[in-house]
Amino acid sequence: MLMLVQNRLQQTLNQLETVLTPQAEPLLQAAGALLHAVLNGQKILVCGARERSQLAAHFARLMVGQFEHDRPGLPVIALQDFPGGREPYAKAIRALGTHNDILFAIARRDTDGLEPALNAARERGMAIVLLTSGSNELLMANIQTQDCLICLDSNVERTVHEAQLIIMHTLCDLIDRQLLGIA
Repeated sequence: MLMLVQNRLQQTLNQLETVLTPQAEPLLQAAGALLHAVLNGQKILVCGARERSQLAAHFARLMVGQFEHDRPGLPVIALQDFPGGREPYAKAIRALGTHNDILFAIARRDTDGLEPALNAARERGMAIVLLTSGSNELLMANIQTQDCLICLDSNVERTVHEAQLIIMHTLCDLIDRQLLGIA
């Protein structure tokens, strides 16, 4: 049984390495965009499709509170969807989003029903950071020059979820290091 557990852990680590390694450049781009926004007095609105809303709330808690280093809170708001809404998060984005803010959207695959939120962000002149999995080529058609796409190449839900959590923690770390001057 011990060998089974060790094999499973090694398999998971190998899958995560395969999925995460190509994301270094998009991660740096996304961290730079998020940091630029907060340093210029803008805010980050974060939302997640269905179960990804918990990841969105986790990211906001880390940014408003702290990740690994003590620092002032950052203007990050986790959006909640309203029951019965036909356009997930769009109403909140229209109410809270302003020009040059960022929408950080997290989806399981492709845009996963977040199109109304993405459209509302565009209406408000916001940049978008999209963290998802799926077809990079299909998603790039919806990404504009000021946007960032982090698209994981995996169809394994467990791997995607774990990789998204690691990416969010890495974003927090990169932002903290820049803000605090940590090498």
